[in-house]
Amino acid sequence: MVAGIVANASLITTVGFILSCALCFALAVRGLRLAEGRPGGGLRRTGTDAATGIAIAAPVFWMFTQLLAINLPGLTATGWL
Repeated sequence: MVAGIVANASLITTVGFILSCALCFALAVRGLRLAEGRPGGGLRRTGTDAATGIAIAAPVFWMFTQLLAINLPGLTATGWL
């Protein structure tokens, strides 16, 4: 879980809010699985976790930037990604 938080903090300005938060989510879920004593998951499970992270982070990014007018680092200059 610590790796997810550190990765999020260090990559947010490079890859943008959505991808950085998706990576943080995937690493946090993996850490929680390992803490329970379950397998961390393979490539398919990690891909599913990353897709879930994107599905959560994209609406949050849109809500913060468009509705609340709070600037978050994005991947493009348009403000939609």
